[in-house]
Amino acid sequence: MIQALRNWIITICTAVFFITAVEMILPDNSLKKYAKFVLGLIMITVFINPVIKLFNNDINIDSYVNTAVQNFDSDNYKSDFNEYKQKSINEMMENFKLNLQNSCEEKLKEKYPNQTYKINVDACMDNDNEKVTIKDLKVGVKDGSVEKIKNISINIGSKSVESKTSDGKIDQNKAAEIKKYLSDELNISTNVIQVYKI
Repeated sequence: MIQALRNWIITICTAVFFITAVEMILPDNSLKKYAKFVLGLIMITVFINPVIKLFNNDINIDSYVNTAVQNFDSDNYKSDFNEYKQKSINEMMENFKLNLQNSCEEKLKEKYPNQTYKINVDACMDNDNEKVTIKDLKVGVKDGSVEKIKNISINIGSKSVESKTSDGKIDQNKAAEIKKYLSDELNISTNVIQVYKI
């Protein structure tokens, strides 16, 4: 029993020395947190392996840790990580677009309260610079007036009403004013902002 305790303490001291040495030579990058995770698993194994062997001699924690480390290093982990990362980026981009649309609509309603707006944002993630790039910001503007009915045709069997369609154009001065306002508020280029009438 004393010999087993002595071996356990020597193993702990050796593991602590080894882990400290490895942590000291690791570079400060994204690999360091994964290495610390693996080193932590080794330390936990060193501590609990003798305790578990007291209860059951058939269990070998070292083999479980080795299996976990092999799975951690396998390509499956990398593909799962990349898949999770891409899913996270996609969800973040959808939330960004929705928040930007809501923010633009609120700002425009504060500045020009007599109109209603429909905002559509097209943005993408620039992975090289880790930045979100707004490719297109479309602002549909509808004034508060009610559209007039253009044509009514009544047939014996059915009735149809055609409303006057908008020409899709907005006053150029108003469009330029909206573009400048959004550009200043959101700190984006006026080239990506398009204003149209709905």
